[in-house]
Amino acid sequence: MTPSQFTAESLLCTYLNGRSMPKILRDAVVWVIEARLASNETPILDETLRIDIDNHAVALPERPIVCALLRRSDEAEVTTYASARHPGHREFGTSVY
Repeated sequence: MTPSQFTAESLLCTYLNGRSMPKILRDAVVWVIEARLASNETPILDETLRIDIDNHAVALPERPIVCALLRRSDEAEVTTYASARHPGHREFGTSVY
């Protein structure tokens, strides 16, 4: 990976902030960012590109176990599970701190 590819990938990862997108689209966005870096074009992540990224980015499901490990011991956690309301239906729970 070249330094410009690494920088483009890092910018995209920072903007995604934990979201993901299909690999083919991710590669295309990295290519656009890399081209803009090479030509000193600013802003690198202009409004049009940000809208395109946002339209295809998907939030990853919350991982309750990780959240439980990261929370402070004095915080209360409320967890709800859709499967408790609908037996046989599998869905990720959500945590509220």
